[in-house]
Amino acid sequence: MAKVSIIVPIYNVEKYLAECIESLCSQTLEDIEIILVDDGSPDNSGAICDEYAQKDTRIKVIHKKNAGVSAARNDGLSIATGEYVIFVDSDDYVPVDAYEKMYAKASEEGADVVLADLYQVKGDKEIYAQFFKESFMTDDRQFIDGLIEANFYHTYCPMPPESGPAFGYGGPTTKLVNRNLLKNNNIEFDPSVKGIFDDIIYSAYVFAAAQSVAYITEPVYYYRLLETSITQTYKANMPEINEAIFKSWKVFLDKYDKENKYERMYSANVVRRLEQIVDRYFFSANNPKKHGEIMKELSYTLREEPYKTAVNRVEYKKLIRRHKVLVVFARMKSASLLWMLYGMKRVVKRVLGK
Repeated sequence: MAKVSIIVPIYNVEKYLAECIESLCSQTLEDIEIILVDDGSPDNSGAICDEYAQKDTRIKVIHKKNAGVSAARNDGLSIATGEYVIFVDSDDYVPVDAYEKMYAKASEEGADVVLADLYQVKGDKEIYAQFFKESFMTDDRQFIDGLIEANFYHTYCPMPPESGPAFGYGGPTTKLVNRNLLKNNNIEFDPSVKGIFDDIIYSAYVFAAAQSVAYITEPVYYYRLLETSITQTYKANMPEINEAIFKSWKVFLDKYDKENKYERMYSANVVRRLEQIVDRYFFSANNPKKHGEIMKELSYTLREEPYKTAVNRVEYKKLIRRHKVLVVFARMKSASLLWMLYGMKRVVKRVLGK
């Protein structure tokens, strides 16, 4: 049994894939297995996977019909044999000693989960994202519940660094998880959400089941910021995706939130989803619908659940600035005011060249 199973879902990333795989094969922790899941890639990604598998016996390759990142992660998880499991996105890469550091902490503390920091990479610029003020090891249920809240909305971080709460708590790429924890609690990714927020929901289940969590203030991941990211682009089915996300959240909340302790956090996350659908669906330049159709659909959305309750129940002071502005307008249920707000936003972006 390997110490760590590294699962990589792959789709149409031949430009970055070799760098990703090289960073895994070069790990100073040698007792690993690397599971490459070719999710029906139309480019040369599948062939690249096979080439590396011939060079390194630690590599396993799955070729499958395209079914999305969540299903690909689950397929990799189904054949994993490692003591611990972690995921890597195929357009990203990791420092050479990432898993040696994480596994050492897991072994030292006997932790169910080990968290670590990351670098955000934009072009040749690297931005260090530190998630917590200092390293810790905890079995305190209240603190771990705080990690669930931070996972859903980052300003709920129970121990933020001096730079303030960072984005990215939910990512499975900086969480080393005991495989037995996943197996014994039937934890996997939800394919119904189409790869949007599936990582946050997965991490919520991991924290809810974990008895102990450790954290090291070490960057163990290079997260490449790409404009073509699945979370950044226009999607015609965003309303349906949001519905699937809320349904998936409800399953989690029904199981782990009998006392409504996550209500404020949940409302904040619904506001986050509302802001994204307003910006990247309703008022996206790629939305082919006529203005009247867009406004009618937006007006309806502002009056339906869970948005209607969330904008009124959310803990306003915890919201980041753009979400606060959205809430003010959403409480008025005015699609026209939102149209003006996002129209000005687009003008400012053009002026600034963004």
